[in-house]
Amino acid sequence: MKCNLSRAGCAAVCLAISLALGGCAALPAASDVPGTSGSTAASVPTDSDGKPLYDSTLLQDGRLRALYSYDGVGSTTVLHGSEVLYQSASSENVALLEDTVTGETNYWTRSWSDPTGRGGRRTALYDAAGTEVMVFDGEQSATLQNGLLVLQETALVDGEYQDAYSYGTCQVLDLSTGESLPVPEGAYGCVVSGDVLLFQCYARPADLPADEWDEDSSQHSWVILQQKDGTQLQRFDAAMVMNLYAVHDLPAEWVELDDYSTGSTRSSQTLYNPVTGEALPDFIQTCGSGSACFATSDGRYQLVDMTSADRTVLGTFDDRVTTYFPGYAVTSNYDGWNSDTANTLYDLASGEQTPLYDVNTTTGSVAVYAADGALRVYDSSTGAVLTDTTVEPIQQQKKARISNEGDGYVWLELWDNDNYETTATRVYGPEGLVSDLTRLQDTYSYLNYLTTTPEGKPLFYGTRDAVGSAYGTVSDVLDADGNVVIPGLGSCYGYYSNSLNGLPEHTFAASRGFYYGWMDTAGNWIYCQSIFTTVNADDDSNYGV
Repeated sequence: MKCNLSRAGCAAVCLAISLALGGCAALPAASDVPGTSGSTAASVPTDSDGKPLYDSTLLQDGRLRALYSYDGVGSTTVLHGSEVLYQSASSENVALLEDTVTGETNYWTRSWSDPTGRGGRRTALYDAAGTEVMVFDGEQSATLQNGLLVLQETALVDGEYQDAYSYGTCQVLDLSTGESLPVPEGAYGCVVSGDVLLFQCYARPADLPADEWDEDSSQHSWVILQQKDGTQLQRFDAAMVMNLYAVHDLPAEWVELDDYSTGSTRSSQTLYNPVTGEALPDFIQTCGSGSACFATSDGRYQLVDMTSADRTVLGTFDDRVTTYFPGYAVTSNYDGWNSDTANTLYDLASGEQTPLYDVNTTTGSVAVYAADGALRVYDSSTGAVLTDTTVEPIQQQKKARISNEGDGYVWLELWDNDNYETTATRVYGPEGLVSDLTRLQDTYSYLNYLTTTPEGKPLFYGTRDAVGSAYGTVSDVLDADGNVVIPGLGSCYGYYSNSLNGLPEHTFAASRGFYYGWMDTAGNWIYCQSIFTTVNADDDSNYGV
């Protein structure tokens, strides 16, 4: 174990965790630049005149990001702001680590082939500067929860799973001290809730052949609640624990406990607070704005405000509640393509019900398209109306799809009843109709929203057939009138704008020629690299665009 600590403290920390991780001396020495595979950070590409191909000014925000290789083949590049920290080989696994409680992304992990490692693999943790913090035996997947690093090791050995149905093993480390916390026997996963750790455990029956699936795996699973010092607080047999903080809908201490004690199918689903011991049975799902939906004994559904001390019931409905924002709730009775309007919008103050063709949420807003043609976007934190317009349904319309693009903009597709083909493609915003791209459906096999310009104008992209393209298609970036503003990209798409890997505003991911990376709305690279830089010492992924 190598730790990114002071010289004086490193030996003590390593000693504390050596029993769990196999000792400090046996693992590779720490290095400022990771590189046991022979991979190196990508150099800045230049054009024929020697000028840099990109201006990375927009990336100088100090955030960690990962650029995944074009079409998912080859390497991953890790950047800290505009600085390239590392470019992996295709045989390596690289991932950013967001703390699910604090939302901070200050670490990333990398696993690589090493014949001296357990199962022929090793895994390391790095900080935002690219400095190695810790090294672990085996192929580890990692999560970061309120400063605790949770590792799950697979049963992968030399590229093959020795036990195809093994759940692996679990470790928990406090990053502030390097301390390895006690883990109960059989643990393969952990959810942190305040100062309580919930371990998911499993014991495969000894008499079950190694090549057979455990048909009753839930009966051989259990959940243990434990303090950081190893004191066990409670045990739930035949149960599974699920982490709910990733959706950010509820306070971090709530988790979902699924009870399988009566058989192989789930008998109950409980929203549980390990800190207070409060248990709310018949949990269905979170609904946004700190709310959750629960089933009632008479077959109905209650919407509950989980942020209130008395768990205020906001309403009771015949159908399952899927979305809540102040003043409104959306229910669903979806039963497939034959549903005319699967969703209903409820005004909680008046009780008015509005059948919906579709509903779509994004960070900060909820968009709904009603059967009467009303298209509205609501602020999800206040319930205020951001966009209010009318879209008359087409003749014999039965289905429609909307995509909430934020800032009051909605991408809308109307579908004909008989063949479910798209008959109209439009974009609406606070000012009403922004673009009618229906005429472009014959030119482009696929149309979608991309991003906005610095002036706030929406941009779209269309995919069309192209002779000579390696994949048979190219993508054009289109303005609000459907005019081509950036032609002939190998590909382009929005890049996880609401995630830990989000790009600056008014940028997107693209490939052009032999380069792929991130581009601004004027068609300039803010970062790019050649596809040929992904060909590392142990790669066989030489491919072109």
